[in-house]
Amino acid sequence: MSRILAKAIRHLRRRLFDAPRGLGRPAPAAVFDREYVGGRWDLLQTDDEHPRYETLARLITAAAVRPRVLDLGCGSGRLAQVLAPARPVRWLGVDLSPEGLRRARTLGLDFAEFAEGDFETWRPPAGEQFDAVVFNESLGYARDPRSTVNAFAPFVRPGGILLVSYYRSGNWRAIWRRITASYPVVQATVVANARGQTWDIRTLRPACAPRGTP
Repeated sequence: MSRILAKAIRHLRRRLFDAPRGLGRPAPAAVFDREYVGGRWDLLQTDDEHPRYETLARLITAAAVRPRVLDLGCGSGRLAQVLAPARPVRWLGVDLSPEGLRRARTLGLDFAEFAEGDFETWRPPAGEQFDAVVFNESLGYARDPRSTVNAFAPFVRPGGILLVSYYRSGNWRAIWRRITASYPVVQATVVANARGQTWDIRTLRPACAPRGTP
């Protein structure tokens, strides 16, 4: 099979099967590294992105004044930077991009730890729990967003939250349907910036097991 034909088949599968079912589209670390070096992710430091980060920080500190946070797909650490005034007791950011993590570590946040890992396979140390487990614009890179959320629900402490942010683009509706089939939404927030870009941020309160599981 030619490379062009294989690419066309993957594209059709994505459009006709994966996207309607609410499945994500993984990308390797090398892709993110190139995008960081090329400047694509510099936008995360701009005013356009600040309303989303400010809202996430507010929701996290509502869950705990000095929270323990697991940030999955943390990138260059912008959320930790915005939340720094709250002085989290524990901040663990996880990302598969070495370049993104290098930038996160240059922020000099003494409360924050950043670890390299793919959240589809990486897990926290056994027994560790967090006040907030955050997927900030990252679930679209998971093959199965619902299964990925399910895998981290046990790491939310009693009374803690799962916090998911997703930009209104691509198959965002299908991904939300897939996630909320397992977890009820306890708070839904819509954030828009001056350019009209819109994000949905939803707070999920995990029970002992998500709906639809044994």
